[in-house]
Amino acid sequence: MKKISTICFTICITCFCYSQSEWKSMYDSLGLESRVKADIVLSKLDTTLGKKILYSLQDRDYLIIFKQDSCYKEYVLKVDSVCNVLAIKEIDNDEKIKKLKAKRFLSKSNRKLLKCLLEDKQTIKDAFDTSQYSTGFITSMPDATWVAGVPSYFVMKDEKNKRYGEYSLSSITTPCPINPDLWAYLIRKLLENIN
Repeated sequence: MKKISTICFTICITCFCYSQSEWKSMYDSLGLESRVKADIVLSKLDTTLGKKILYSLQDRDYLIIFKQDSCYKEYVLKVDSVCNVLAIKEIDNDEKIKKLKAKRFLSKSNRKLLKCLLEDKQTIKDAFDTSQYSTGFITSMPDATWVAGVPSYFVMKDEKNKRYGEYSLSSITTPCPINPDLWAYLIRKLLENIN
């Protein structure tokens, strides 16, 4: 009886270990697929040198931020399954800030909007600091306390296309692998601008 229990226990452990490695392998391959699709999408817009941030949901909806000197260009894209661009929208927060600052009098709602836009700009500015990111590719977080949502992908690339903070995880993962303020901004902007 003791032998049978030991054999059953060993088989269960073996199946569990195999299952864990199989799941890890599946997440790694999905992450690599997201990376390839993100690179294809970036290649369709990447005509400028400089740092860039890309965030996607389900490899279908993308928010891309390009940094050139102290200016930031943001785009929301919707693509099909083979990365053909179906829709593209430029988000020009700098122009909105400029127009609001040019007004002599701002209503309470416009003051609140200006404050929010300035905070968002600071979040984006801080997001391009490469020292805050890991250089590995995260496809699983065994210490996560909450996982929900749809598949998401994030990467920040420098001028030489070196990757920082790259991950492929569920869109809601706690603790967040990047700055939570940046994550909230990326999700909010993407969801506001998806048609």
